[in-house]
Amino acid sequence: MPDMLAIISKAVFEKEAAGRAPGEVLPVDRYRSASKHLEPLRAGGRLFLVTVRPPSEALWLVAVLEGLRFEDGAWLAAPNRVPITDITALIPRIRFESGKGIQAAKGALGMSLQTPRALAAGDVALLLGAVGGAEAGAVEAPRVNLTAHDARGPLPCLCRRCLPQSGERASAGGMSFTRSRVEAEGRTLFYWLPEELLPDTGQVAESVRNALAARLRASG
Repeated sequence: MPDMLAIISKAVFEKEAAGRAPGEVLPVDRYRSASKHLEPLRAGGRLFLVTVRPPSEALWLVAVLEGLRFEDGAWLAAPNRVPITDITALIPRIRFESGKGIQAAKGALGMSLQTPRALAAGDVALLLGAVGGAEAGAVEAPRVNLTAHDARGPLPCLCRRCLPQSGERASAGGMSFTRSRVEAEGRTLFYWLPEELLPDTGQVAESVRNALAARLRASG
């Protein structure tokens, strides 16, 4: 599943991070939201949290949450280690998985980001690059994609080379699928999940993750 971007409102940021500025680390370990748009995170992926700061509508990257789990109306993770970073200059370059960029009238940047959205791989590279220098090590490096190349299957290949062109959804044999992934021991395995199994995404991901971990231990 893709990495996601979500916004922390001005009110929440000023309540929980009063006085924080770029360069400082906000050790937030949760994001309170039951938005259905964040459901892909049940199968993996990171949550990039941003906020809009007055008076000039600066866009700040506030935190990157990893290893997420949903509990009691919030997405929980290990405490963030990424410093607050001004990413205003990246606004024209962010395109999201949908291919649509950030489009907002003056004074409406925060409102335009109210709906969580999937980030494209290029967006993630831009955001992590903005953290810069040694501080970028606070974010886990991209994991190795173990998915084997398959040019003959009925669904798009999800290997490292083909992944950027695969899309998030696909159809074959009268069934619809959504792209999923699991991570274990610094490795990532991508796979197509039948949409009829979406209510069981967490259980399926756990089963695949355990199988991946067992295979890695056996080969190690």
